[in-house]
Order: sequence, then structure tokens, then C-alpha cells
Amino acid sequence: MSLRKSLGCVLSILVLAGASAYEVRAQAAKAPAPAAPAATNGSEVPDGGMPRYIRPETPEQRRDRLGTQEDPGINPDPDTVWFRFGRKFKIERFERKGAKYVDQPGYVRPLAFMNFTEEIYQENDKYVWVWMEEIEPPAAEEPDPAESDAPKGGYLKLDAKQIEYLDSIRKEFAPIDVPKAPVSLRFEKASEGLPVDGSWRNSLAVADMNGDGHMDIILPPERAGRIIPAIFLGDGKGKWKFWSTTKWPARLNYGAVVAADFDKDKNMDLAFGVHLSGVVVLLGDGKGSFREVNRVVNYPTRRILARDVDADGWMDVVAISEGPLARGTNLKALGFSNLRAYMNREKGQKWEGVNIADMGQRVSGDWLAAGEFNGDQYPDFVGSNVYFNGVDTIYLSKGPKEYERFAGGGELIPFRSYYWATTAGRFTSRDRDDAIVSFSRRWVSRVDPKMVPAPPLENAAGIDRISWAGGTPKRTPIVRWGGPNAATAITGLNQGDFDGDGNLDIIYTNRQALTFNILLGDGKGGFRSAGLEGLELAPHRHYDIRVADVNDDKRPDVVMMYEAESGTSFSRKNGKIEVFLNRGTAKVAGKS
Repeated sequence: MSLRKSLGCVLSILVLAGASAYEVRAQAAKAPAPAAPAATNGSEVPDGGMPRYIRPETPEQRRDRLGTQEDPGINPDPDTVWFRFGRKFKIERFERKGAKYVDQPGYVRPLAFMNFTEEIYQENDKYVWVWMEEIEPPAAEEPDPAESDAPKGGYLKLDAKQIEYLDSIRKEFAPIDVPKAPVSLRFEKASEGLPVDGSWRNSLAVADMNGDGHMDIILPPERAGRIIPAIFLGDGKGKWKFWSTTKWPARLNYGAVVAADFDKDKNMDLAFGVHLSGVVVLLGDGKGSFREVNRVVNYPTRRILARDVDADGWMDVVAISEGPLARGTNLKALGFSNLRAYMNREKGQKWEGVNIADMGQRVSGDWLAAGEFNGDQYPDFVGSNVYFNGVDTIYLSKGPKEYERFAGGGELIPFRSYYWATTAGRFTSRDRDDAIVSFSRRWVSRVDPKMVPAPPLENAAGIDRISWAGGTPKRTPIVRWGGPNAATAITGLNQGDFDGDGNLDIIYTNRQALTFNILLGDGKGGFRSAGLEGLELAPHRHYDIRVADVNDDKRPDVVMMYEAESGTSFSRKNGKIEVFLNRGTAKVAGKS
């Protein structure tokens, strides 16, 4: 069957079944490709002549556009999976006579009758090759015991132990609301001078980089754009100016940046977690010049922290693996685990790598937080996990360079979950931090409701608090909701005392509802939802919320970094940086 006929059949079946656009797009991406001319290798010129891109480009521009570790060549294998900017793609070939070119340069509808647009890899007189993302629903790396022996169709066959387990986790799929607070928090946008284009991810930093007493914003390099960082100097009043005289010693990919005085010369230094690469430390002179003192390669990470891990008075760097890696990258062979510290030695001139997680423990993702959970003098860590059923997320210190995994899988860190954005702070105790973790959970499909009644929510997202106050760990749900897009609802989470009452509050984003949310803490583990004025979430993808007092008024402000919206062309990327100043509270009318 031809590709056109295959896609037509897929579309008809999905429409009759009431499928979503996401499902149509996913199935189209998996449809069989047309037969290609025989090729002895990837360099043989295909039928239709030498392929070309839509505009001339230098080798450096080509590498930035592709975003792959290897160049696919002029005759790419349609079965090869390419990792681009953290996502999986294949390169599919279509006849140009059946395609429809759109207004966005570099994009095409490979089949004119199908309403999806793809980025062009290359084209010649006969064909156009496009990047087709490998879209798959979230799935466990290893099948659930309850599902592994399931027959085709019908209910799953469950034994008594499985039924008991499912019945025990039903409570994790019920909504939880937060009471309303009688106050509203007022914010004012203060983004003058900051970028309104580009594609910015994953995590920025706020620090006084030039010693003028005002907070500045440090950005990692853009995704598929500028290959050097950027610093925007603040004036203490909410206006910003690009520091054009900075001197960077090296090119970097996108990722995360943290600021700290690693060498104790009273000038702020920077460390970068570099996508598909590693950790880079640059020492600054306070005047805009930086020199590289450390580069860890072959450790893909997009989230790092600056913490004094061994309590020796010198700031170290902690990095979390970004997740499933491209072919050819083997952390185990290098002796690297998925959560590592780089210890500051010789005043920031040398760095010693130390594993925090054990080899094989699958903590990974784009979020990481540190806190004092177990009451000793060393920091503990809570990370994310992009593996379904991945419960290796919390690591407690046992000494200056020794850690143990906090066992998950039961009541404290439930299965059937992904774990996303996280933060930590003293929400219930004056001497120990709580871990605040966000998650998404999926109920087991095809369970006979006569054995285990279906829960209220099939897909759930929410936030839990894990506390070590009193020495015994306890998990307390804070908020939970459901919906078809709950799987990736929370990608921004942080904390601060937004209402100035001396108790920590939680701020998080809900991408499903496109809202910011601030939960006002009472210092005892309780929360109420504040009204918000002037704090608006853009529809772009984001991976962080940065909370900092950028105008020195003793109130925590909000800084956001946004990636370009999907489908925007290379020359018209619309990512941006936004700052919202905290202007205090206002009483909600009719509430006391």
C-alpha cells in the first residue's frame, strides 16, 4: 500500500474512533515510508539529483540546525532514530508533487491533504525529506506485572495481590482542591530590555555579576541559536541592558546555568549544565571576562545546582542526567551515575567527580533541588524522573561524599508515576526542609470495575510534600487534578515568601490550564490558594520558575524563560524572557 493510501486509511479510522489530533499526528509519523532507490551508502546521490537545503548554510550553521551528533548525509536511512534537542526523530522522504509548501521558510506539509506541517531536512527536484518526530504515549521501561500477561482485548487477569495493590492506590487518583485565601498577590511586568525572540531553555540564574549591587539575569545559550551565554544587567528598578562587552572562552549548547563565587575572589562565577555534553565551569573577573577551568564531557545534563556538598566552605556543583541518551553514550562505562557532584578543589581550579546515586539507579530529567532533609550538615537531593515507575528520586547524605537512596515505590514515592519539577524548603520545621515534588500518574487500563472500581481520575497531576520533621518521613498531598493533558502539566515549581508573613509559599505553573498558581503556606504544612493579578503564563514551553528579589524591595519576584513555540521557523523563533515584580498583597473583596 502506498504512503498516501496508508495515511488516508489511518486518518479515516482515527476520525471514526474520535481520535485526537495528537493521535492522528502520532499514527501518521509511524506510517510506512515509500520505497527508496537502492543505495550502497548514505553518500550516494538519490533519484532526483543532489539534495539541498532551502538556503545556503555554512557547516557550523548546518550543525546548529540539525542538532544531531552525526550528520545524516544526503541519503539518510529512514529507519535511523536521530536525537535532536532532546527528542527522537526519523527522516522520512516524500514526493514533492504531493507536498504543499507553507509560508514558514523551512517547513512543508509533506502530504497536502494531511493537516500537519514538518521541518524540512533537505530537498531535491523530486523529493523532500522531513523530520518526523517519534511520538509515543508515555510507557513503562519495563511492563507492569499486572499488564505483562494481559490478553488481547478484555479485562486484565489479576491475582489477589494485584487487586489489593490497585485498590490501595485508588486514592492517588482522586482530586484535591486547595482552599482559597482572602488575599490576592499583585505583580507588575518589568521586562524592558530582555529578549523577545529566540528559544531559551532550561534554567537561568540571577546574581549580581558586575558588583553594582543590582541583580542581573544570566541566560544559557539559546537552543539552536546563539552558542554563547548572555547576561542582562539590572538597574534595580526592573529595567535590563544586554552586557555587550562580555568575553566568553568557549561555545556551549543550551541547558542550565548557576552563579556562585567558586574561587572566593568576591566576583561571581558561572557553571553550565550543557545538553548532550557535560558540565563547564567559568571563573569571572567581575568585569565581564570569563575563563574556563573545568569541562566534564560525556555527561549529558540540563539541570545543575551550586551547593557545598562536603561542607568544606567551598561551593560545589551537582548535576542530574537528562535521561535516555543518544547512541554511543554509556555513562556506566565511564563510571558516571545519573546523579553526580563535582567537588571544588584548589579554589575552583580543579574539580573532583563523585557519584551521588548508585550505578543503574534511574534518577533523571530536567529538575533537581537540594535541602536538609535528614538533619545532618550535608545537603540532600530530590530529582525528577522521566522513566515511568521511576521512584529513585531522593538521596540522603551519610557523610561528606556518601549517599543512600531513599526507598520509593510505596506510600512515600508511589509507583505508576512520572516525577517532574521539584523544590525544597522549610515549610513545617525550623531545622529541616521538606521536599515539594510534582508528578503525573496513570491508572491501569482494562481493569474489571467489579474487581477494582475505576477511580475518579484516569490521569492525575499534582504536588506532594514529603517531610522529615520529627525524624519519620511522611508524604502529604497538597493538590491534585486530572485531565487528558495532565501528564506534563507541571514544569515549573519553586518557593518563596510571597505574602511576607514569614512562611514559605509554593509557586507552580499548570501548562494544562496555562496558569501560574501560588499556594500560601501557614508554616505548619497547610496551604491556601492566593488570587493573582498581573502574573500571566505564556503558552510557550518552559522548564523552570526562577524566584529572586530583583529590585531589592525584600519581596520575591518571578523570572521566566520560554522556549520558542512549536512550529516557529529558525529565523522567527518567539521565545522570550519575562520578569514580574511582586507588588504585595491586596484583600479580596467580600473575604475576611
